[in-house]
Amino acid sequence: MKKCNFSTGTGILILLGTFVVVGILHFISIKTMKLSETKKTHYRKVFWYLYGIIFMIGGGINIIEKGAFHWSFTLQFIIGLITIILNLLGKIETKKNPNY
Repeated sequence: MKKCNFSTGTGILILLGTFVVVGILHFISIKTMKLSETKKTHYRKVFWYLYGIIFMIGGGINIIEKGAFHWSFTLQFIIGLITIILNLLGKIETKKNPNY
């Protein structure tokens, strides 16, 4: 039976790092609530482009690196491509709910 190489100090650092990341994300989300709708729409479009590009790059690198067909990497690449195409066509839009 192998012993775990992590100490309590490492676990606490991971926990604190997680708290910092969540705090930063919370701060950013609070700031975006105060932006105008046009800026929010622009940031959403940029987000979806980056999301699709990162998905395509990740899938493409894994396909090239493995040198063989893997359905999961191909699916990842296709999802990234579809995301970019739908964003270009304007089909990915988050509409504000009138109840809020």
